Amino acid sequence: MNEYAEYILGTLKANSNPQKASWLENYVKHNIRSLGVGIPRIRDVIRSTEKEYKLLGGAYSSQKEMLDDLMQNEYTESKLAAILYIQLFLKKENPEKLVDLISNWFDKNWIRDWNICDWLCVRLLSPLVDHHSDITLRELELWNQHKNLWKARASLVPFAQCKTINAHWTTIENFSITLIKRDERFCKTAVGWVMRQYSKVDPSQVTEFLNKHEEWTTPEVIKNARKYMK
Repeated sequence: MNEYAEYILGTLKANSNPQKASWLENYVKHNIRSLGVGIPRIRDVIRSTEKEYKLLGGAYSSQKEMLDDLMQNEYTESKLAAILYIQLFLKKENPEKLVDLISNWFDKNWIRDWNICDWLCVRLLSPLVDHHSDITLRELELWNQHKNLWKARASLVPFAQCKTINAHWTTIENFSITLIKRDERFCKTAVGWVMRQYSKVDPSQVTEFLNKHEEWTTPEVIKNARKYMK
């Protein structure tokens, strides 16, 4: 294991809280493992580690090795640490490198639950869509058709928190058509979540989509999609 990833994980373990860990494991399901360390503390650990070891002064390949080791670890907090490191320190890195890094995490099956998937989408992919749409949308189009449930979900979820959501209806609609027809619950709920946010822009588009695809929608999808609609 990369020495800095090992240090971060060791520090997180030293701050573990069994009661919080048990609550999160029960809440998220998917057989996750938790240390019960909150986001503020994880963020502090990442910042202090970077400051002490001056990680940004090293090569990207070295940082990538650390991030890969953190993400493939079984503990949720280790995976969150990888996401937070990118958000804090690498958001100005070459977007193609970042998208490729994240894509590989899905392909390696290191992301296996909705909590990590959605955190990654909101913290990393939403800003990439906003600021590097051409590169990111080309990649997400490939993910949308992927057999991996979480990678497919991640093609759509980022739009829910995009500042530029109003510019992406055609993409949202096309991606949603693919996911709503899949059997997996978490593909369908991605549609409901994004449609809920887009209804603030144009509720008629959302209503039309739900009517066209009612054969594949579920009560959960409809409830989420119509949350902000009268």
